[in-house]
Amino acid sequence: MERFFTDFSKLHHLYLMFELLDIPSDWLFTLGSFAGGGALGGLISSIINRRENRRIKQSEASQSEASAKREDALAATEMMGLLERTVAHMEKMNSYNKSNSEELLRMLKEKEGINEKLKKDIALLQLQIMEDHRRITGLEKTVEREIRWRKDGDDHYCMVEDCENRVPPRGTFKRVEEQP
Repeated sequence: MERFFTDFSKLHHLYLMFELLDIPSDWLFTLGSFAGGGALGGLISSIINRRENRRIKQSEASQSEASAKREDALAATEMMGLLERTVAHMEKMNSYNKSNSEELLRMLKEKEGINEKLKKDIALLQLQIMEDHRRITGLEKTVEREIRWRKDGDDHYCMVEDCENRVPPRGTFKRVEEQP
């Protein structure tokens, strides 16, 4: 009921506004007829053009679907281009890594060969050191023996050339090595 009064009060306000405007009622009727006729014409037009409007909507839908498919195809083409560039870059990196690994492997083999050569050289030098040590030890023994013999000879040195008391006679003395 309250709604009725609110609607009625709105109509009453509208009526008062028209009275204030002092517009003749026949004009209002004409205006209402145009508005109603336009609405009726729109209704009749929508009924008549229903199939055409449906075709237009279907056409718009198929166009939007086609443009969406076109955009998807462009995106797929762009993705394929990116994928191809990525594959090309990965192949280039693999080639670079392969060449680097081959170079490192070659250097490692070269290093191992150098290490083997150095080990052989070290073994040879150790053998030479042992040989030199043996020779030096032999020379030291010879020098020590010669020094002992000279000390012994100094005690038995005779200044006379043809001395008959000389024992043993000159040139007949044989030294015998002492065993330690």
